[in-house]
Amino acid sequence: MAKRPSRPKMGAPSKRLRKTATSKKAAKQTQPAKPSGRKRKAPKKEIVSKAAVARAKRLEKLDAGPPRATKKKSALGKATAKLTAALSTTNGLKNPSFPQTYIAQVNVSLNDPIHTMTLTWTGPDAASQETGPFHTSPGAGLRGLNCDDTATSRRSGTLCTPKGTFAVEGFATRLNSDARATFVTFFVRSRGIGLHYFPTVPSVAASHGCVRIQNERVAQLIHDNARTGLTQVVVDGTWTKPPKQW
Repeated sequence: MAKRPSRPKMGAPSKRLRKTATSKKAAKQTQPAKPSGRKRKAPKKEIVSKAAVARAKRLEKLDAGPPRATKKKSALGKATAKLTAALSTTNGLKNPSFPQTYIAQVNVSLNDPIHTMTLTWTGPDAASQETGPFHTSPGAGLRGLNCDDTATSRRSGTLCTPKGTFAVEGFATRLNSDARATFVTFFVRSRGIGLHYFPTVPSVAASHGCVRIQNERVAQLIHDNARTGLTQVVVDGTWTKPPKQW
């Protein structure tokens, strides 16, 4: 009796089926992955509020204006103020050959962490004058602004230190907005921006646009030896966003 051909075991796929499944699997692996369908959200842009800009402009106007009248002082306070004024006059830091010898250029770097400032002098006694480097701190800017952008830094109401080259425009004993900011040398008077001493000078941008100087004597040296219209202030370098903006 002739033997019947053996049948494939139930459940086991035939060679042909296995080959088809393998080819399908390979084709699936070569196909590009389909997008998940979820769109990635773009990072939120920080919006600078109009109210914050308005406050910044009021601050600029305050510091750009004439010195504010001081409040009435007690007899002791008046005597102290008189003594301070007398000391300031006798201990002025003008060099002996001023105005022939004066500060021709103040260079301020925006690079963290020192924000180095150096002085360039001109005149017969230029070689014997202090040049630095000195530690400063520039403007932190309004929250969400990039003060490293030159156009942004020069805009009113940004609280950025303007980048570029500017001529000294005037002087003040102190800023109207903060009596701790003394020996002010303005270089963008319309915005109340200048070089000045301040007791807090961190290693990050921290001011409202001015250049804070760590050493009071250096701030006075600039104040006493710069010349309006002749002394140039050059602000350059790379501004880095600080942990806190205004």
